This record gives sequence, structure tokens and C-alpha cells, in this order.
Amino acid sequence: MAGQAQAGRAWTGFAAVLLAWALPMGESLAGTNDFTVQYQNYNASGPGDDIIEANIKIRNNTTTAIPLSGIVVRYWFTKNNASGATPACWWWNASPCPNLTVTSGNVSLTGADRYAEIRFTSGAGSLAPGATTAAIDLGVTFGTNVDETDDYSYGGNTSFIDWNRITVHDAGSAPTAGLRGGTPPSGGGGGDDGGGGTITTEFFDDFSYTGAGDSLFTGWWNVRNGSSWTGPGPEPEYAAPWSSGNVSIVTDPASASNKLLRLTTSTRGSNGSTLQAEVSSKARKFKFGTYASRVKFNNTPLSGTRYFADKPVETFFTITEYITNDPNYSEQDFEYMPNGGWGRGNTNTLWTTSWEDTRLPINDSDKVSDWFSADYSGWHTLVLQVSSTSIRYYIDGQLLTTHATKYLPETAQFIYFNIWFTELDRTQGSSRTYHQEADWVYFAKDAILSPSQVTSRIDSLRASSVTRRDTVN
Repeated sequence: MAGQAQAGRAWTGFAAVLLAWALPMGESLAGTNDFTVQYQNYNASGPGDDIIEANIKIRNNTTTAIPLSGIVVRYWFTKNNASGATPACWWWNASPCPNLTVTSGNVSLTGADRYAEIRFTSGAGSLAPGATTAAIDLGVTFGTNVDETDDYSYGGNTSFIDWNRITVHDAGSAPTAGLRGGTPPSGGGGGDDGGGGTITTEFFDDFSYTGAGDSLFTGWWNVRNGSSWTGPGPEPEYAAPWSSGNVSIVTDPASASNKLLRLTTSTRGSNGSTLQAEVSSKARKFKFGTYASRVKFNNTPLSGTRYFADKPVETFFTITEYITNDPNYSEQDFEYMPNGGWGRGNTNTLWTTSWEDTRLPINDSDKVSDWFSADYSGWHTLVLQVSSTSIRYYIDGQLLTTHATKYLPETAQFIYFNIWFTELDRTQGSSRTYHQEADWVYFAKDAILSPSQVTSRIDSLRASSVTRRDTVN
């Protein structure tokens, strides 16, 4: 791989150009020329192979230090005939690309149907006025040969030049929005995060219950129990049952007046010792509109030792009744695997998957998936827009991916949360328990709301002391 051939290139020194200067209170730094990207094509000799390798530096053009965690860098490309595109930051030290993660998203723009995004953690510090970061080696692999020359961000230069076709944006912005440097590609569908939809009917629950046995809770939600599998939801792995005892309502550690829905999955490495958890809406009446939930993903066990050979899955999703070979089946999933899995090794991975049917064997079913290799532990607001033309997945206001019309639901769906294992570490007999939590869940029927509109709506409901509302027919 071309990236491996660059083993001598160092990402060290990055911290040397970062100065932790304080941002003056109330001062806005937002400007479309705040940053300049410098670009060198490490793979200029292979514009038709299976890899993009871009060497990227960022220069601060302002007179004030800027926290890098507040910006993202986007490289725009087309994946041509490739079935997928996997972004990465290549580094050959014991700590790969410290304080930096890479993900990707779908767009429909001139010269780009995809972008790779570089994100910074708070540990990256601030970039001083006039300073330039050390080089970041961004790679994208396709698994097949593609034509890079039609990519918006492509350039054939083998030494660093200022390059306005790689862009800088505010963190959490829609793809072409929040511009801080460069010129994004033009065209429809790239930066629209929805919005403007009129809320007529909605479903809201902030899980303010006395417990999972509360009659108000059981009136709205089913808690799965037992080992039999009739769908929907995943088949019990290793004959592991779903236990109602693994679902609870707990007090929010951050606010004694707030309650959370908690789901746990536990194991001692054997079939009989494994219990999983699943909660689903009693009503199957959700189709087009905006789905959202504030969910806490966790990397480390609630109790016990973390073994990476255990592969728990923490989720929020929609789904119809499961019927084998059903052409009208649909499912839209957020699935976080803190220990990796499904071909991603031990790497933290968030999956977004849309299903069209339940053709067997399962690998032949019609579905589309994207994965994002980054640490998503902690609280996140997940937003799913299901319109008449597309399915869009957001996390914390950031568009992750867009799926095509063919995957839209044909019939009404349920709303689900579950946590389960795809693999077990059978060599370890000690008990360990993983968990996820949900603060609230929301659905606006036939209204496509932006993530910020969802947040505003939840704030409004809570300010009015509305703990649950269901006006959806």
C-alpha cells in the first residue's frame, strides 16, 4: 500500500505548532478565509489505482489562536464504481494519529459524491496565529481501481501548494456549511440538513418513569424476554436470551431530577451465561419523518473487564416485522461497536445501515452500510431523516451519510433500542456487563427537521414540563 511506503514520514511535531492561547470572550472568529489548506499528492503517480493519499497542512490566517477541536477538514472525491470508501489517517508510531480521527459522508455535488473528514479532539490544542500544523497523511482506500482525476479535491502536485479545493469548516456543520477556508464543490444536495418542516403530529418520551415496571412505561414500550426469536430484531446470538431484567430506569448522574433508560448485556463467555436487552415501541406507526434520540454509548464495561474479543452492539433503530424474504421489509440502524467487529478488527466503529429486504442468505439481502471508525463513547444526539427521496443519518448535527430512495420504508415501522453480542470471548470466564442509555426519543411525522430544530423542539417540550406526548396516528 502506498501509505506503508511512507513509513519515514512523521506526524510528530504537530504539538510543537500548537499554542494554547485563550480566545477573547465574545469574539467571533468565523470567517471564510480563516484557514488555508496546503496539499501534496503522495500518490500522484497512481491516479487510477485503488487509493487516495493526500498530505495536508492547515495554516491559521487570523490574529488569534483557534482551538482545532472547533474545526474539521474535508477532502471531496467520487468513489466511482467502488462499493465503499474507507478513510484513514496513516501513521506508524505506537499512538496512531494522536488527537485526530477520520470519518466520511455522502453528498451529491459537482466532482464529489463523498467526502473524507479530519476531526480533532480537545487534546490537539490550539493553532497559533500564522502557524501551520505538521503534515497529516490522509488516505482513502476503495478495494478496486478508481479514477481520481474526476475528484473535486484532486491535484497532481508532488510538493506542497496552497489548495482551496480541500476545505475547512466549523465542527458539526452540514457538509458545505460553516466554511472557514477554501471553496467547497457546488451542486445540489450537499449542504442541506433539512429544516423548515412543519410539525403536525409527534411522539416524545423522556423516560421519566419510576422503573421498567411502571404501567406508563409498559403501556408504550415492549421489553423483550426469553430466547425465542420471531423478529424483528437480531436473532439471539449463541442461544443467548433477551432478559427483561436487563432493562431499567436509572437516575441521571448529571441531574438528580432526570431519568434515563438503561439497557445492559452481560456474559461470562458462554451461551448460557449471556443475557441481552431490547426495548421496542408497542405501536408500529412510524414511517416518513424525523427520528431522534439522545443516546450514551460506552466503550468500557459497566462492571468487569473489557475483552476485545467480546463484540457488543449498542443501537438505536427503526424496523418492520421480520418476515423472511419480505420485499417490503425495512430497517434503518445506528449501531455502535465499541470493541469493533464485522470485519473492523478491534476498532471503535459506528455503522449506519438501511435495509430493503430480508433475502436469505443474509449477505445476499439488499442493504447499504457505511462505517465510521472513531471513538463515539459518551452522549450523542442521533437524528435520522426519512423523507420521500432519501435517508440521512446525523450525529451531533454532523451528516454522516445519505442512503438512496430504494431503501425507503414501504410500510410503518417500530422504534427500537437494543444491546447484544455478535461474538463472545469464550476464553474468559469472569462476568462483564456492557450498557447503553437513552435520555429521550422523538419522532415528527412527515416533517424533515434539522438536528438543531430537533434540539430546539426537545428543549421546548422539556421547558413546558412535557414528559411524554403521542399524537401520531
